[in-house]
Amino acid sequence: MRLPFSGSSLFARLMALVMAALMTALGLLAVMMYVSIRDDKAEARLNEITIQAQEIAYLASQRRLIDRTMEEYLYQKVRDVSVEFSAGVLVLDVLGTRYAAGLADGLIPGMTLEEINDYLSELVQTGEPIRVHAPVGMLGTAAFTVVTPWKAADGRVMGAVFIHTSAQVIQASYRDVLTRMALALILAAALASVLMLLVTRGITLPVRRMAGAAERIARGDFDTDIPEQGGDEISRLARSFNAMSKDLKNLEEMRRAFVSDVSHELRSPLTSMQGFLQGILDGTIPSEDRAEYLGRVLDETRRMSRLVASLLELSRIESGKVPLEPSRFNINELIGKVLARMEPRIAARRLDVDVRFKQDPCFVRADAERIDQALVNLIDNAVKYVQEGGELIISTSVTGSTATASVSDNGPGIPLEDQPYIFDRFHRVDKARTSGGGTGLGLAITRRILRLHGRDISVSSIPGEGSTFEFTLPTD
Repeated sequence: MRLPFSGSSLFARLMALVMAALMTALGLLAVMMYVSIRDDKAEARLNEITIQAQEIAYLASQRRLIDRTMEEYLYQKVRDVSVEFSAGVLVLDVLGTRYAAGLADGLIPGMTLEEINDYLSELVQTGEPIRVHAPVGMLGTAAFTVVTPWKAADGRVMGAVFIHTSAQVIQASYRDVLTRMALALILAAALASVLMLLVTRGITLPVRRMAGAAERIARGDFDTDIPEQGGDEISRLARSFNAMSKDLKNLEEMRRAFVSDVSHELRSPLTSMQGFLQGILDGTIPSEDRAEYLGRVLDETRRMSRLVASLLELSRIESGKVPLEPSRFNINELIGKVLARMEPRIAARRLDVDVRFKQDPCFVRADAERIDQALVNLIDNAVKYVQEGGELIISTSVTGSTATASVSDNGPGIPLEDQPYIFDRFHRVDKARTSGGGTGLGLAITRRILRLHGRDISVSSIPGEGSTFEFTLPTD
């Protein structure tokens, strides 16, 4: 027998899927954060360059209106921006005349003359600044281009300021962010793996214990006990497993006891019958005594027949195959019918029967046929064990919505050590009585009949003074 989670293959696969899903989610989150940070930094860089271009454009528009110092300041500003942003800076008029350049050769790396002319034409037509951010792949080199007009006092576009730079510096910053995020992701994955390992071990260890215990139970070893710790589902499963183990152990003990009891009950009459028949066949028993011994054999076969019938009845009741058919009937009337059927046995033992009905009629709701069977068993048990000439007392009473019926006798009573087991199968107070008596199943059947009704039966007995068996039934 193996549990569905035996070993850890299925659970390990589930944990691997969970881990893979978690790592995928973390990876996607990291990528989204990286792209967001990259775009934010790129936009901020582009804004910075735009501001610088606007400042240079202002200086260019003022260069002829102010003294020579302003023009020198323009050139210095161009050089400073070129160095600070690692950019190519170019100041042109609308005719393409170069006034200032950020590099010694006056060229803008990464921009062709045709691109410069196209931007300049667009700027002259629209008069609006041009901003271009051209990313090349997630990790490739991006380029920033800003083209800002510089105008005359009357608002005419006089020229343009070009700033063109690669994103190497800014890429280095957000690549550093990417590196840190990758390290954080690796650390998170490692931590998650350790936690997952601990959680998996904490879950699979008791499951493996249960799998081992189930295998031992399958081999017939019911002395298993799994530690119950905490209040989670695994602990609840362990408690349920331990309860199942105990129930199986009790069931196995009951099965062995049942087989032993049945074997004992059958062996005694079979041995007697075999001895009698063998004596008749080999002539040990005289011919004039054969009728007597054949009568004894017949009695034993009848007793065995009653035993088998009682066993079958008990088995049907315990398996739940006996459906109840509740009805409302007068239990006093039912007791009278039972006593009438048992009159010959009662008379043969010269017993005095005292019937005490505190309320007549006394209606109850139950399965009349099964209650009849229970009463027969109780009265038969009393008749069997009370001394000849003894007394039986059968009474009923009602309290609220509950009716109580009892069967008492003034027999030898039940020893205190036997009282807890009086309703067990094959239990007899008189251990020496193995033939000629009952089957030892009557009281067991009676208890199970009443439990089918949701009720129980109790016994009170004083050794040497008698016994009383009592049960209750609902009145409606």
